[in-house]
Amino acid sequence: MMKPKLTIYDEPLLYAEGLSKLLVQAKIFSSIEICNSYENLSEHIEQNPPEFLMISSGNLVLTEMYSCIENIIIKNKNTKIIVIGKSFDVATIRKLFNKGIKSYLDRNSSYDEFLKSIQALMSNEIYICEYAKEMMINYISHEQEKQNSHIKDPLTKREMEILKHICNGLSSKDISELLFISINTVETHRKRILLKLNVKNSVGVVKYAIENKIFS
Repeated sequence: MMKPKLTIYDEPLLYAEGLSKLLVQAKIFSSIEICNSYENLSEHIEQNPPEFLMISSGNLVLTEMYSCIENIIIKNKNTKIIVIGKSFDVATIRKLFNKGIKSYLDRNSSYDEFLKSIQALMSNEIYICEYAKEMMINYISHEQEKQNSHIKDPLTKREMEILKHICNGLSSKDISELLFISINTVETHRKRILLKLNVKNSVGVVKYAIENKIFS
């Protein structure tokens, strides 16, 4: 299987070059290109479109970023875009996904999270960093209290508690030990949560939130 190409659009170059060196060592990509201007990026993508594109929010205002993403997706719908944001709110993150990105990371995200996002995208999944995921969970929790129309059968307080642990990657065994309940009880809650949200797993929760505009 051929390794994908990655293009990084970011300033300052020192940050981009540092990340590039780490990724070269990881041997994930066949090539890594760095662009530090939109003109340079446009020309590069037109001549040699990458499978993965990382866009930093450091040198673009939001309106420019939305436009940039739209233009890239129109010309190269197979390019998987990762955005590195600056503590964006949930509405902005939702809009970025609606524009076509496949992964959202924040400036405080770790290198390990970046690698996780690449793995998710390689499996044709989307990825949202822990920072944004926490906001999503808090938002769902808040909306549950208002019994919003997105989830007609509201999650109970216990289900919300378990949902948070599921999204944080805990297994049913871990949750049962943490909450002092049986694994069977956790599994029952897990099934009810996924049934109420009509999803298959914690990745589905993220997709649900985006597709149903729960970030609005």
